Amino acid sequence: MKHGIVFTPPDPATLAEWSRLSEEAGFDVIWLADSQSLFREVFTSLAICLQNTKNIACGPCVINPITRHPAVAASAIATLHESSGGRAVLGLGSGDSAILNLGHRPSKVAEVREYLIALRQLLEEGQAEYQGRTCLLQWFKKRVPLLLSAEGPRMLRLAGELADGVIVGTGFTPEMVRDSLAYIEEGARSAGRKIEEVDIWWFAKVHVHEDGERAREEIRAGLAGSAHHSFNFTLEGKNVPSDLAEPILELRRRYVFTEHAMAEKPRNAELVDELGLRDFLLDRFAIAGTPAECRARVKELAALGVENLRVTAHVPDRPAFIRLWGEEVMGKLAD
Repeated sequence: MKHGIVFTPPDPATLAEWSRLSEEAGFDVIWLADSQSLFREVFTSLAICLQNTKNIACGPCVINPITRHPAVAASAIATLHESSGGRAVLGLGSGDSAILNLGHRPSKVAEVREYLIALRQLLEEGQAEYQGRTCLLQWFKKRVPLLLSAEGPRMLRLAGELADGVIVGTGFTPEMVRDSLAYIEEGARSAGRKIEEVDIWWFAKVHVHEDGERAREEIRAGLAGSAHHSFNFTLEGKNVPSDLAEPILELRRRYVFTEHAMAEKPRNAELVDELGLRDFLLDRFAIAGTPAECRARVKELAALGVENLRVTAHVPDRPAFIRLWGEEVMGKLAD
């Protein structure tokens, strides 16, 4: 099982420290969130990650079609790929806090498809048609892995059809793992591919602490963020219990975009408990508890077919988390 870690870009010195620690701890990928209204610029921050590591892959997770024209995004990731000796990867999706804080709506599946195709053509062929216009990238022609963030059936199928990989945000219940893999396989089959050709990562909100209840308490803001994004557009096909449908919709209505992924801000975290959603969201999206509890949960997920984890830990002490997850979860699972 590979492990990738997600950061919301902090100041440069802190990011450099976190990047070095992540590589030393054994993570396979560093992902940085792209949300210009809340966090520092993602591609500039990725350069810091790559400069302070030697082997680990790094990339944005995720950019969106609204705030970054495909030619601009392609040039940015190509520059990082070139300067790092080929360690750059690119995650893209429909958009969340980056576009909501600008008053835009998330992109539709057809719009994401067009964007993904344009990015691929620009990077590998140097030219693409996008929104009725020709765009160019004249100095770079190589393959950069493109991973699509997906929650709904249509996006999961699109990832299986066209992307190098997929970041699955549907959650970890057995039926969601089964259904998500089936949708990805359908998409792959439609393009004459096998699901084994798709690099599949599972989006997990995680925290490990010697005090398991403290770990579960401290990731509530992350749980709220998962619920807000994963249950976007519709609840259809997302296996939400009928008695929790209204609380989920209420969380989405009251979610504070300007405090997205901020563990130090209380309002989104408090919604999780106020609406009675903590147990459901922990089971659906999280790996949290003591080191032993986290190891047991990872083994349980692996048995369901979860191969790789993209872990997000919006927690107060990030270095302590990196070290403990590396030593007591990844390290002991590998023994």
